[in-house]
Amino acid sequence: MSKLNDNIEYCPFCHANLQNKPIPEKYRHHFGGATYGSRKIAIYSREEDRTVKWQCPDCKGEWERG
Repeated sequence: MSKLNDNIEYCPFCHANLQNKPIPEKYRHHFGGATYGSRKIAIYSREEDRTVKWQCPDCKGEWERG
């Protein structure tokens, strides 16, 4: 079983762990060198052409991208 990394993210509402499975080393370059995936859901704005918020997959709470 893999050990969680030190950069664990939590939902600001329900405090669920948003760290996902480890990214295999051979694919990390596609993810900016990240070692773990994220469970948070990106809320995208076509008008702004960027991710503007995140959403928790568990409680559906949304927070501004920061």
